[in-house]
Amino acid sequence: MTNSTTLAEPPLLAITVGKSSKLKRSLLVLLFLATAVGLSELFCGYVLDLGNPPLYQMDSGMEFHLQPSKAYSRFHNRFYVNRYAMRADDFPPQKSSSNELRVLVIGDSILYGGVRIDQAEIGTELLKRNLRRELGRPVVVGNASAKGWGPPDELGYLKRYGTLDADVVILELSSHDYEDVPRFVPLVGISPAYPDKKPVGALADLFTTYVLPRLRQGSASAGVDMRLPNTNAVPSQRNIAECSKAERDLFFLARNNHAKVVLVQHLSAPELTGQYQPGYYVNQAIAKESGVPYLDDADELRTQTRSGESPFYDGDLLHLNRSGQEPLAHTLQKAVHLALESK
Repeated sequence: MTNSTTLAEPPLLAITVGKSSKLKRSLLVLLFLATAVGLSELFCGYVLDLGNPPLYQMDSGMEFHLQPSKAYSRFHNRFYVNRYAMRADDFPPQKSSSNELRVLVIGDSILYGGVRIDQAEIGTELLKRNLRRELGRPVVVGNASAKGWGPPDELGYLKRYGTLDADVVILELSSHDYEDVPRFVPLVGISPAYPDKKPVGALADLFTTYVLPRLRQGSASAGVDMRLPNTNAVPSQRNIAECSKAERDLFFLARNNHAKVVLVQHLSAPELTGQYQPGYYVNQAIAKESGVPYLDDADELRTQTRSGESPFYDGDLLHLNRSGQEPLAHTLQKAVHLALESK
């Protein structure tokens, strides 16, 4: 009986070899996973240039704004934020000489441009170079913008920072902005589109900023770069009234700071074909009753479209791609002259 039991037990050597094989397989799996994660991190960090998104901070007067005095590189595009939370190079609060022309452009995601466009190629930087070349004098252009801002946010920015000795203040609006009121809901540090701190790595950045929003929404979300308007919502008269007042107050504040002010309206792709939205006429009427000159970018964008090159991102009827920055810059340049020639 004893011999039979002994023979039925697995040999000690076989048990040891079996455990050793399982351990080796586990170690190989772990090594493979660690290598895959490491290579993915290197790919996301060096090839895609992720891991360092523009950061935001909450603000009681304008919901949120970019964190001041920060420099980033994303998708190998330069992104610099100056001390005034602008996507622009730094400049002193007062003009350096009486010959300097200072222009402050304030708006939303159209001006902001997103991380897919290098700092040197956004519309306001092109405007600066165009004006310097045209006028032969020092020119400073400030870009006070953020994705998701509406007129009350833009007014809040001017109340916070002032007009910074600007000769010209340009307010850029789209038709949907006529009812785009602040929501003051928690976004910063919660929404992947508004991070407040650097992610733990480039792979984590890719996953939380791009992969998760796409899985949740079923498609690639432009909200990574900008907060899109809800075109299906019924317009609120209360929201329209709040935005209208903010526009009037912004015009008054700019003029009270001895700046000439002008309204630039950015058209969506349907509006270029004549399908103007109600907000287009509301914004225009407010400027007219305030004695503020106004224009839109229709001619410039139509010229770009006729050339065979779309100024809009694929699947996005509102936001301008890299090719659309030059038409925007030309429109802003016209606005500067319109403002300077106004009474």
